[in-house]
Amino acid sequence: MVREFYRRFRRGPARMELGPSPSPTPPISRNKEKAPLAMRLLEQSGSINPQLGSPIFSNLPREIRELIWRFCLTRYEDLDSLYPIESRFSRPGRSAPLRTALDLLLTCQAIYVEAFLVPFEVNPFVVHDGDRQDLPPLGSSHQCIPGDLGRYEKLKPWQLAHISSVEMTVQQFQLEGGSVERVSRLVGALGRHKGYESRGFTLQGSAHFVPPRSNADGHSEAQNGGDRLSSSQNLLVGRKITSLTIRMLRTDWWAWTSSPQEGSENPKERLRLEPMVNTTANNLYLAMTRGYEARKEGAEPDFGLDGFEQEGRWGTQIIEYWPDLATLELVLETFACKESQLDYVVECAKLWTFPMEDGYHLVYEGLESSRWLGAESYGYEEGNSWIGEENKHQNGKRNGTVALWRPNSDGDDGSPQEFIMKTLRYQRKRKERKL
Repeated sequence: MVREFYRRFRRGPARMELGPSPSPTPPISRNKEKAPLAMRLLEQSGSINPQLGSPIFSNLPREIRELIWRFCLTRYEDLDSLYPIESRFSRPGRSAPLRTALDLLLTCQAIYVEAFLVPFEVNPFVVHDGDRQDLPPLGSSHQCIPGDLGRYEKLKPWQLAHISSVEMTVQQFQLEGGSVERVSRLVGALGRHKGYESRGFTLQGSAHFVPPRSNADGHSEAQNGGDRLSSSQNLLVGRKITSLTIRMLRTDWWAWTSSPQEGSENPKERLRLEPMVNTTANNLYLAMTRGYEARKEGAEPDFGLDGFEQEGRWGTQIIEYWPDLATLELVLETFACKESQLDYVVECAKLWTFPMEDGYHLVYEGLESSRWLGAESYGYEEGNSWIGEENKHQNGKRNGTVALWRPNSDGDDGSPQEFIMKTLRYQRKRKERKL
C-alpha cells in the first residue's frame, strides 16, 4: 500500500521535463512577460530625476544604498497584528504576519529602479507542504502550497526569476515521499542552474524555464547584470537557488503522538530522521542509528535498498535537484519533554554530508538551539494525554533560556507548553582529500 501511494505521489504532473521541448500545457498568463516599469523608465533617457538634492543619492555610493534597500525590504513580523498564541502556526519568527515594506518603492522613481528587484532577492519563496492546521494565513505572493496555483500565480516571470532562496515546511512522510523534488520543480531550480529564462508557471503548477532567446546574430540576449541595471538586461534569466531551509514542526514527525515513555521502550516510537531512506524502506525506524554508526567509522551506510527504494530519498534529491545550494538549513522542532530524542537526531545529523558538483559537499557547519513557551492547549492534546502531563513548562527545571518571542504576555498565563527548536546549518565546501 505504501509503495502504491508513493508511485501515485511521484506520478504527479510536477514531473514534467524542463528544457526547450514544448510544454503539454502552455504556461499561464503569457502577457505577464511584459517588461517591468523600471525597464520602461530606463529606456526613456533623462526621465528619472537623479534626486541629487537628497543626501542618500548625493553622498552615499551605490553600494551603501543597496545595503539600505536590502535592509528595508527584508520581511519582518508585524507585531501589531499578533496571531493568537493558541494557533498552531504561532511560534518564534512566526508570531505575526510577515510583511515587506513595499511602500519604499513608491517614494520616487530613482529608488524604484534601484530597488524593485530587492524584495525577491532577499526574501525566501515559502512553501508549505505540511498539515494545513500549521499553515498561517497566506497573503503574500512569496508563499504557496504545492498544487494550489492561486497562491503564487501572482508572481510575474521576472519576479519569479529573481528569487534565490526557498524555505519549505514539510511533514516527514512528505519529505521522505518526494517533497524536495516537487518543490525544486515548483521553483525551477534546474532551469535556473542551466541559465534558462522564466516563463512563469504551467497549469500543472511547476515553474517553466526555457533556453534564452537569441538575437538576429545568434547570440543570447541574457546578460549578467553588472554594477547598474541597464535597459537591455534580460530580467527573465533565473537566479540560481543558493539557499534552502527545510522545516519540520513538532507534529510533522512520524512518531509525534508517542509519549516519551513509549519512545524509551520502543525504537519505532522515537523521533528519527535519515536522508538516505524513503517511506518504502524496511526497518525505517532503525535507519538513522545504522547510518550514524557507519558514518562514525568514516563510511557511507548501505541500507540494502532495491532500485525502487532508492528513489525519493530526500538526501539524493538535494544533490540531484538543487545543484547550486551554498547553504542548507534543517529546522527541527519538538516538545520539550522529547528533547533527548531530538538531541540524538541532531548528533546523527552532524555527520550527514550531501555531495554536490565539482568535488563540493554540503557539510555540517553549526547548530543553534532555542526553547520557547506557547499556549496551554492547541487542541491536539485530546487523545495524547502525555502532552498535558509532561510538556508543561517546569520553571527552570529544564536547561536553557526561554526565548522571549512575543511583545506582551496576553494569553500566556496558566500552564504553557514548552517547545525545543534546533537549527542545523550545512555549508558548501570542497571535500578534503585524505592523505
